[in-house]
Amino acid sequence: MTSRIWKRLPYAIYLDTNALRSAGIVLDADWINELLSLTHKLDLKLCISDLVLTEWSEYVSDTLSKNRQKALSSLGLLKQHSVIVPEIGLDGLTIPDSTRLISLLSEKLKGAGFEIVPNWDAPLSKLLDEAIKKKPPFEHGGKGLCDAVILESYAQHAKQSFKDTHVLVVSNDNSVRESAYRFKEKGINVTFVKESDIVKTLKSLLDEEIEAYISAKQEKLKSYVASFEEKILEYARSAPIRITDWMLLGGLGSKEEDRVSGSIERVLSIRPIKISDVFGGVPLYGDKVAGDRYPVRVSIEIELNIIVHQYSSGMESLFQTRAIIQPNNVNESAPVHIERQLDFRSQEIPMIIRRELSILATIDAESEKRDLFND
Repeated sequence: MTSRIWKRLPYAIYLDTNALRSAGIVLDADWINELLSLTHKLDLKLCISDLVLTEWSEYVSDTLSKNRQKALSSLGLLKQHSVIVPEIGLDGLTIPDSTRLISLLSEKLKGAGFEIVPNWDAPLSKLLDEAIKKKPPFEHGGKGLCDAVILESYAQHAKQSFKDTHVLVVSNDNSVRESAYRFKEKGINVTFVKESDIVKTLKSLLDEEIEAYISAKQEKLKSYVASFEEKILEYARSAPIRITDWMLLGGLGSKEEDRVSGSIERVLSIRPIKISDVFGGVPLYGDKVAGDRYPVRVSIEIELNIIVHQYSSGMESLFQTRAIIQPNNVNESAPVHIERQLDFRSQEIPMIIRRELSILATIDAESEKRDLFND
């Protein structure tokens, strides 16, 4: 079993015969080169079965035979035009026999980073029954037997090699791509991808993996810091706190109930409440951290009991009752005089607001690199 735990990336990538053929007999297609580079960097298994190797060997042998015949024809044509060429006969352009060629190709593939998966050796009665029922990848009865053996080989290998498995199968065959049930029956999460999409898919999964890793590490750091919450709050109670207008007035993003309008006159009390957030690798502005230390910024929610000096706008007086008038009793000889005065008196209002302050801590940098928070 592998010790690596992936959340998004596959534990193994399996290639179907048609995908390997599209890679070229010397694996020179762009997509296979990118795939080999990624699997090497990420330490992912790239696998083909013995049966895929055999089928690919036949394809390579057929390609070599055609090229051999073309080479002999070209040599004959050059000689007819009096071009001096080496004396190479049929014996000089021999192709390895099937067993030898499979052995050569196997070594080359292993050298490139492939793992050869043994063929599924279970009784064929199960597959024969599926062929009769025409379950994928069987079409029209018997067609698809080799594909079924390849898929069962991959499913068996994944089941025996990994735990909580997610794998990719690279294939352009629609019948093969409809065979996910063979993996799901064994508890394996499988995704079928065309060879034209495998690199893009893997890079997308890598982005998700990095995001998931960062998120998991952040949660682990938060849990570690939370275990020291009482000590951190006690430190906040005894340490000098720098109060700025920006902090008091709230700034952008403050809740409506925590915003202050007016002039803050006095702070009656201040109480650290809880750790609200933790950020790793973000030192406070202007502070230097030693190279062997990893900075951790701890945000603490504090509660402030304050007195705010406010001036009344006088607008509220516009709606106060100044008189009660009976229309029939009011005329030019008996007017009702109303004096409307705006009240701009100041007043002091007590408020309780919540704000956040930051405390800088550090932990051992080497331990942090190994995802260990035990300073």
